[in-house]
Amino acid sequence: MFVSTYESAIDAKGRVSIPAPFRAALGGGTRIFLWPALDGSGCLEGGGEALMAMYRATLTRLAPQSEVRKALVTRIIAGSADLKMDETGRIKLPEDLCKAADLTDRIKFAGNIDSFQIWNPEKHAAFNSAMATAAAAPETLAAFGRAYSEVLHQQGAGAYPVPKLVDGSEG
Repeated sequence: MFVSTYESAIDAKGRVSIPAPFRAALGGGTRIFLWPALDGSGCLEGGGEALMAMYRATLTRLAPQSEVRKALVTRIIAGSADLKMDETGRIKLPEDLCKAADLTDRIKFAGNIDSFQIWNPEKHAAFNSAMATAAAAPETLAAFGRAYSEVLHQQGAGAYPVPKLVDGSEG
C-alpha cells in the first residue's frame, strides 16, 4: 500500500528516486507506470504492474467500443509511460510528463492507497489544503462512517481480517 508523502529532487538527468516505502509497495517489481491525473489536478498518477493488472481487468469489463472504455484506455493505458526502475530505485521522468505536471527540480510523492501521485510541491500544498477542507465536511465524514460500518459488518462475516487491539499492558 502506498502511504505517506515524501519530497525528492529531480537530478540533472531528469531522474528521481522512488521512496523506499513505495518501492516496497511495488512488491519487488521494477516497472513504474505514470500518466497525467484524470481529474485535472495537475499531478501525475502512477503505480506498478499490480495496478495496471487491476486497470486491465476493470477496463476489459467495459464494452470494447464504449466511449467510457475508449476514453480511459486512451488516458491511462495509451497515455502512460512504462518506466524501468534502476538498481538504485531511480526512474527517468519523461519530459512530456514533467511538462504536464509542471515538475522542475523538487517533487512530492503522495501515497494514494493502491497508487501514488507525483506533484509539483506548490500545487501539492494547494491541493492538500483543499482536501483538508473537504475531509472535514459533514458529508465526507458521513460517507466515511457509512463505508467504515460496511467494512466492520463484512469483517464480522469474515471478509476482512479483524485487527488485533493492543492495550500496552503486556511487558
